[in-house]
Amino acid sequence: MAINEKIIPIERFSTITAQDQFGNTVMSFRFADFIEALTAQVNQNIPLSGTGTPEASVTAEPYRLYLDTAAAAGSNLYIKKAGSGDTGWQLT
Repeated sequence: MAINEKIIPIERFSTITAQDQFGNTVMSFRFADFIEALTAQVNQNIPLSGTGTPEASVTAEPYRLYLDTAAAAGSNLYIKKAGSGDTGWQLT
């Protein structure tokens, strides 16, 4: 993008549409929904953190990571193995 080029307002991209080779719409979604989904995916990959074990105190979905900032190296990374509540964390 050139320095003097105008930035197109986000409102102009309210809907994203994908078409097949024949011009048929195969997928259509709102740009804001796409950004929300992308943000959620990125945030899912950022480890949660805090002091102490997350067991019975941190709610998350399975496969989420948690870093205990107060623990010694080698005993500070947990992974959520089961459930969607605050239990099921396992020290890795």
